[in-house]
Amino acid sequence: MEVVFALDEEDLVALARQHMLHSPALRRRYRIRWLGATLLMGAAAVFLFVHLSLKFPALYLGAFALFFLVLYPYYDRWLVGRTLRHIVSARLHPKALAPRRLRATPEGLEVEVGGSKTFTAWSRVSGIEVTPERTFVAIDGAYSIVIPRRRLGEEIHRRFIDTLLKKGTFIFILL
Repeated sequence: MEVVFALDEEDLVALARQHMLHSPALRRRYRIRWLGATLLMGAAAVFLFVHLSLKFPALYLGAFALFFLVLYPYYDRWLVGRTLRHIVSARLHPKALAPRRLRATPEGLEVEVGGSKTFTAWSRVSGIEVTPERTFVAIDGAYSIVIPRRRLGEEIHRRFIDTLLKKGTFIFILL
């Protein structure tokens, strides 16, 4: 089966975000910043209260640690979204938005963009994640292909995903 579609800048930002969300190194760095800063502020608050008898600074620092624990995920999500938009728009190449042909063959997945073809064997396709707006295909553990649902239509999208599931043996996640 074969589908033809074009991407826009939002699709590329979504692909970059998906790639980043599933990166073990970035998730580890996020947890260290989030929990590490909270624990450091909490320990400093305890030190100020117990050893220096500074009740109000300790209370303020403890409250700030709790505030940071609750609100840092929202701040990080906003910061990442803003940064990814800037990166994608700065590196945007006309070929990235060109119409592409995605073909599922018995041997693998073939992508054709602007006259150049890329072939990926089914053994290298490691996962598919379907969201309400897009489908992401992981190759060798990294999300590399984005398929916008709204440009394909629901019926064609469903048939193509069913074709992918029949061809490969990989992880399928439906959100």
